[in-house]
Amino acid sequence: MSNEAAGKTISYLMSSGLKNVLLGHLSKENNFPELAYKTVLDELCTSSSFNENAIKIGVANRFAPSNILNLGA
Repeated sequence: MSNEAAGKTISYLMSSGLKNVLLGHLSKENNFPELAYKTVLDELCTSSSFNENAIKIGVANRFAPSNILNLGA
């Protein structure tokens, strides 16, 4: 999945209540955390209704396990 496609998908899912995202579509050579985050955020910002406080965006580490995520209410 491209960073742009991830951003579009996240934007779509936010309308149904998505509040937390962990970007994990990183590759060893072609995509790195900063690029994924910036591109997804740029894609979200193109939406006139985007509110940066409405969603938490994290980026998975390519080389180590991520922190534990609490998905409960």
